[in-house]
Amino acid sequence: MKNDRNMTQGSPYKLIGGFASSLFLGNLFQQLYLFVDSIIVGRKIGPLGLSAIGGTDWLIFLVQGFVIGLIQGFSILLGNAFGEKNERKFATYYKKARTLCIWLSLILVIILFFFTKYLLRLIGTKQEVFDYAYTYVFTIFMGVPLLIFYQLFSSALRSRGNANIPVLIMAVSSISNIILDILFLYVLNIGILGAALGTVLSQFLSMVLCGYFFLTGYKIEIHTANDDKHGIFAKLLCMGFPTAMQSAVTSIGGLMVLSKINSFDISFLTAYTVAIKVYSLLEIGASSLGIAVSTYVSQNYGGNKKSRVREGVRAGLIIGFFVSMMCSLLMYFGGEQIIRLFIDDTRITAEITTYAYNFMRILSYYFYLLFVLYILRASLQGMKVASTPLISSFLQLVMRLLCAYVLTIFIGSRGIFFGEIFAWLFADMLLIFSYIYSIRKMPVEYSGVAEPPIPLK
Repeated sequence: MKNDRNMTQGSPYKLIGGFASSLFLGNLFQQLYLFVDSIIVGRKIGPLGLSAIGGTDWLIFLVQGFVIGLIQGFSILLGNAFGEKNERKFATYYKKARTLCIWLSLILVIILFFFTKYLLRLIGTKQEVFDYAYTYVFTIFMGVPLLIFYQLFSSALRSRGNANIPVLIMAVSSISNIILDILFLYVLNIGILGAALGTVLSQFLSMVLCGYFFLTGYKIEIHTANDDKHGIFAKLLCMGFPTAMQSAVTSIGGLMVLSKINSFDISFLTAYTVAIKVYSLLEIGASSLGIAVSTYVSQNYGGNKKSRVREGVRAGLIIGFFVSMMCSLLMYFGGEQIIRLFIDDTRITAEITTYAYNFMRILSYYFYLLFVLYILRASLQGMKVASTPLISSFLQLVMRLLCAYVLTIFIGSRGIFFGEIFAWLFADMLLIFSYIYSIRKMPVEYSGVAEPPIPLK
């Protein structure tokens, strides 16, 4: 396909910057419709509806993050195969990943159908928002298979350096989601169910479009795949499961912190929801860079180009610094104005505004730490190092819990906010040491002019 992008040649800054920009636009559309979704719910239903969504974000991310992490792990192997210019291996990996996705869809739908209500009770969902929360979460969960196959198709495209098609599809999906939200909430007046249905139907559109472009674009390679190879399932799971668990651990930490947040009043929960929505919107700069670096590193690692791997990581960190500074300035100087978008002036309180802005201001001081985390974690995953990113997630979990349950004793609710900062900081320290060790261990590429060097032990 003409949109494939070979990252084993050319300037790392242009390749990563250009690819990340395309990913950023796609992710921006995705987050914008979640952002607008929250604004519509907050203004139409009020703080209770907004709190219901915010109080279930981590539960939804537990499932969706696991799915996205698993398939992101699959895409590392797809990227390695593309970097090796081995189309047969790429096709074989894809077909086996598709089979795993079918089984994953069936298992998750069955589990979530029966246990969603129990999970909401487990995290201490407030009684006054419980009905809203259950309706919203259950509807989203029943659409998980759509997310799974959208992620499979889009990750397969991105592993080949093709970000343009997923971006265009996400733009169409996001616009349709906003239109459906307005239709369901303001015209049909079906409440929070409408917000959830809008999301699910938009995911269906994304899956169909992305699947169409991928399957028609790579039909020949897929049909010539060799299904007789053994161990492909094991390779995919060994790469995908640690990435999935990494997201799951982060989500579990978020859920445990959320249980603590639910012990505060409804104003704090609403403020936390607003701040997290803004944070999630700005986080896409870091996540987009992470995916771009992961694709770049996986292709060059597959091609045994050590110097390019190092140059790419350096380029990602430098680009990340400037992007994070812009995000920090926006949070610090525009935070209060953004907060007021979510709730009608007649319903918002000074307490909500103060809580939310304090959280955003604290995040703005240390936001580059988040970019370092995404870039180094993605680099290690691209080099097939699965254990350290998973351990870093456990470290983040520990720091968030310590701050939520211990630091809050001394400094009150601000301890919740500092949990994010300490989680990033300690994870970064581990990832830095692991990256230095891994890049030194990688063999120097063989140019074909002299005898190949002996790999470092």
